[in-house]
Amino acid sequence: MTPPRTQRGRTLIAGFGNELRGDDGFGIHVIRRLREAGVDGPDIDLMEVGTAGLRLAQQLIDPYDRLIVVDAIARNGTPGTVYALAVDGVEAATDVDMHTAVPSRALAVAKALGGLPRDVWIVGCEPAETDELTTQLTPAVAAALDEVLHRIQDLLGAPAGDRALDLERRDEVLQVMFWLTGEGLGPDVSAADVTRFIGDEHAVAAVLAHLVAGNYAESVDAGGGEIRYRLTRLGEIEGRRRFLDEFEPYLARSAHGECGNADCDCRTGGECRSA
Repeated sequence: MTPPRTQRGRTLIAGFGNELRGDDGFGIHVIRRLREAGVDGPDIDLMEVGTAGLRLAQQLIDPYDRLIVVDAIARNGTPGTVYALAVDGVEAATDVDMHTAVPSRALAVAKALGGLPRDVWIVGCEPAETDELTTQLTPAVAAALDEVLHRIQDLLGAPAGDRALDLERRDEVLQVMFWLTGEGLGPDVSAADVTRFIGDEHAVAAVLAHLVAGNYAESVDAGGGEIRYRLTRLGEIEGRRRFLDEFEPYLARSAHGECGNADCDCRTGGECRSA
């Protein structure tokens, strides 16, 4: 793993977890691997936070442009699944079920102290075992270390501040996929289907890859070399939220087969409460 040659802005990479509890210590293992690879220097600081989340909030008083939190992330996926999630608000961090939610509390404190960077990412792995008293990672999680290191490498190679455009594109793709599904044109869609509405095939391909990595979508082999994409339950929730944020004021009751209330029973096949 070769450290990035150029950096724009300062980055703090913070590893969470209890290294005495198997996969719960995943973040600590990643930080140590990064240190062994020489991924630190004037623009990159590595920090073993452990379970003392307030240490992170204190560290962030020293201004950073980007924060990458590394942790075991439980999202009911297959053990060893890697996630890379952009946090577009401290509240969003609570949507990720992290073992003891220590990172989300630390981010909330950092925000209150005015030290939260403008770019915040959570990179982690689905654990298999977090209750066993051991310093060893399970085989599936240990095998995910290299992929996580590459994900972090990719983030370090991107200029801090690009996340705003990335999030805007992600929201657009989620909206389009949700709409296509609601109109009966899904649930499986191709990159070309989405590109018709957004117009930038390279951006769409990159966003779809990130959605799959973040468990917002899954790729489906349609045969003949064609790959199609389908929203996961998490993707459906996020797509619906982004769609309604933008279009709810214009939705009629009959539009999209549902009313404009995101919490109405009609969205799950029940009776519309707005009737």
